[in-house]
Amino acid sequence: MDPKPISRVALALSCLIGPPSLATAQTAARPSDVATPEAIVGAMYEIVTRRPGEPFDWDRLRTLCLPDAMLIPNTEQTGGVSQVFSVEDFTRWADGLMPIGGPDDKGLQEEEIARRIERYGDIAQVFSTYQTRFWNDPVILARGINSIQLVHRDGRWWVVSVIWDEENGAGPLPERYRP
Repeated sequence: MDPKPISRVALALSCLIGPPSLATAQTAARPSDVATPEAIVGAMYEIVTRRPGEPFDWDRLRTLCLPDAMLIPNTEQTGGVSQVFSVEDFTRWADGLMPIGGPDDKGLQEEEIARRIERYGDIAQVFSTYQTRFWNDPVILARGINSIQLVHRDGRWWVVSVIWDEENGAGPLPERYRP
């Protein structure tokens, strides 16, 4: 049998069907998590907050991010080495920083204290100022800024990338990013 007719049929079908939707690339997100830039940022803070002994909700994070999303920590957190993590690389890295369970597990609270959103069409840039502490501890461990890039596709918002820096390496937070 001549393979050319099959190839033409496959090509014609793929043109009719179109590329797969981003939404089919992974488990569906909670609609309330991805309805607005504000909602997706709020969901991200809920995900990276956990009580002692409880895991982070990495499955929920996966539903917020494009399959090729990038997460880029500051170099102070990576021993001076520039790192660009996939979502899977990030979850392994973060779990390694704070082992869950045992007497030293203090949990983690990361909370947004200020936000600036710039939006144009289907893209948004969010500068989200945060502070981090151990679960229910009043002592602030760190403050910094998450720079979050979002895109609106398939009727919802997606995380394209997150890059962050903290005062310990970048210096004091600029006034315009404070609460």
